[in-house]
Amino acid sequence: MPDAIQLMTNLTAATLIGDAPYGLIEDAAIAVADRRIAWVGKRKDLPQDLSARDTVDMGGRLVTPGLIDCHTHLVHGGNRAVEFEMRLNGASYEEIARAGGGIVSTVRATREASEDTLLREALRRADALIAEGVTTLEIKSGYGLDLETELRMLRVARAVMANRPVRVKTSFLGAHAVPAEYKGRDDAYIDEVCIPALRAAHAEGLVDAVDGFCEGIAFSPAQIARVFDAAQELGLSVKLHAEQLSNLGGAAMAAGYGALSADHIEYLDEAGVAAMAKAGTVAVLLPGAFYTLH
Repeated sequence: MPDAIQLMTNLTAATLIGDAPYGLIEDAAIAVADRRIAWVGKRKDLPQDLSARDTVDMGGRLVTPGLIDCHTHLVHGGNRAVEFEMRLNGASYEEIARAGGGIVSTVRATREASEDTLLREALRRADALIAEGVTTLEIKSGYGLDLETELRMLRVARAVMANRPVRVKTSFLGAHAVPAEYKGRDDAYIDEVCIPALRAAHAEGLVDAVDGFCEGIAFSPAQIARVFDAAQELGLSVKLHAEQLSNLGGAAMAAGYGALSADHIEYLDEAGVAAMAKAGTVAVLLPGAFYTLH
């Protein structure tokens, strides 16, 4: 074993394997080498070559795997507090969006926010996740809907990892909505803004994956497919907000591209389930969003 080993003792380990609930091991020990778990088990079974190591007494704590939040919109300006009252009075998410609220309202606030402001607010939100045990999170763009702001959001997402002990993966979500200046010209937005912004973000090394919103209030499967074609040309993986408000077949389309995930999927049908299963596309459920948006 490597010399640089940290040994933790006096703990209960949640391994999530085995027959015990959560794979719990009482009175356990964990050996970590090069930021990876090298050994875990009952302290009485600790290998002899590890027993003499300097140890950290965990004080009887429960040690669990780090949590992963694979779908966040952590970087944005403003808030949508006023829309909660609208929902309480019966307005649907789609009605609010078509009235200029939802994504479009956050776009206005995000475009107006400086990079410093976006980072300050993003770090506040990241701190809340870290306090809950999140060690890896995904951050999407998608509230700029122009080249400059999309890049700014992705730079801030990268800066979150530089400023906090958390691993960050970024998703370019330029195909999130049609901005006001392109209303009624969805295809022109894809060609003139979204795909060029994706190429620029990739050139700066700001993108780990490409996302989109396939929905009646956003983009059709054919429009998303054009964005995914560009992603494939750049060697980037894809994922998709799909079947959140209706069933347009977006999840099945994304699965055809070998998508990492299809997210929301409240209206997913059996054909979509089969396509995702065949492709190994992960179903990301967002019950909190579903409940909040009614």
